[in-house]
Amino acid sequence: SLRADVTAQSSLGEEDIAMPESQNQEHVVVFDGATLHGQVPPTRWCVTYADLKRFRRLVREAVAAGRITPTERDGFDATDDRIGPTVWTVNRQFIKPVTAKAGGMSWALMLHPDGLECDIFVTHAWQEGVYEFVDKVLNSWPRKGRHAYCCMLSNPQNLDIGSLISSPSMSPFAHALRASDYFVVVPNCHCSIYSRIWCTYEAFLAYSESKVILTASAPIYGNGRWLHYITTTVIVVTAVSAAIAAQFALQETGCYYFCAESRLVENVTLALGVACTIVTAFMQPSLTYRVLAYTSAVFSSMYLGSSIRATVTMCARNGLIGNFSSQRWAQTFFGIGICIGAVTLEADRLWRLQAKQEASQLLVGYTGRIRDAKASRPEDKEQIRAEVQASGMEDE
Repeated sequence: SLRADVTAQSSLGEEDIAMPESQNQEHVVVFDGATLHGQVPPTRWCVTYADLKRFRRLVREAVAAGRITPTERDGFDATDDRIGPTVWTVNRQFIKPVTAKAGGMSWALMLHPDGLECDIFVTHAWQEGVYEFVDKVLNSWPRKGRHAYCCMLSNPQNLDIGSLISSPSMSPFAHALRASDYFVVVPNCHCSIYSRIWCTYEAFLAYSESKVILTASAPIYGNGRWLHYITTTVIVVTAVSAAIAAQFALQETGCYYFCAESRLVENVTLALGVACTIVTAFMQPSLTYRVLAYTSAVFSSMYLGSSIRATVTMCARNGLIGNFSSQRWAQTFFGIGICIGAVTLEADRLWRLQAKQEASQLLVGYTGRIRDAKASRPEDKEQIRAEVQASGMEDE
């Protein structure tokens, strides 16, 4: 039968969490994996954003508890929370044991026996660390995406996968990809995914089917990120304060906010701030880029400080909207806007550096020729090459 009611006896201690939430944790429903995968089409072998977050947590707990351990093939650092054990290791030591107890289906159908319709297809190589993989997918999850197909969680790892992929064009990968809207490429720090034949084939299908192709990018890690943000923020606050203090100092000499010298300084700082912002928008991340970004923050903030001082004084004399008060308010808000722009330049620099790193990872070991891609099974490579050649798109 499709179902057999049993009492869960999990040596992992987390299997009840992995099971569908609607089921009783003491009396779970175990499915026959082969029958379930025969009834639910591959286009529904998917997981959600929340499923991936929970999966990462479960793997982290399993590593901490010693249930996932380093091997000769994968000597990962158990204390590392950025890369983690490879997908290959996690599959052998965690996914397969847990799903075997549930009946032998995939992780995705273990969580959602009726399946979830695919709109995101994730392509990746199994050499990457599982934390690296999950973090990149979550960080780059398409806004309108709901359910994702990724082979380590979508395919039944305890069943005969070879029989499922004997025909590339009719494989679960191909069916799910055709049903999806988004094709998400996940680079890794070990090799180019395009050095693997199945990843190359999936990219070929995505291109042929005109899917929206996205490159997943990791979150910006480390204390360095906050150091850069804090540095820019300190520059802004300091420059604003200095400009306000300078206005008071000028007032002592008889030069108020409306005098020619004061307005000249205000206009010059505004022009320099905007100019630096525009220039950096067209530059690649570099030391010069950072210098100009910080310079933009300084001049923009000086303009803002001058505007704040003048606005406060004007409103004190003429009310919130009297005489030139409205104009000064507009100038102040404009100053706030360009200061925000100066701060976000630093964030944009960090994001662009991250994107450059992901691009370089896609080139590691990549020759640009499908014939050089590697496969676990030689017959897969021959079938895929034959199909791509028949399409006339191999040279593209």
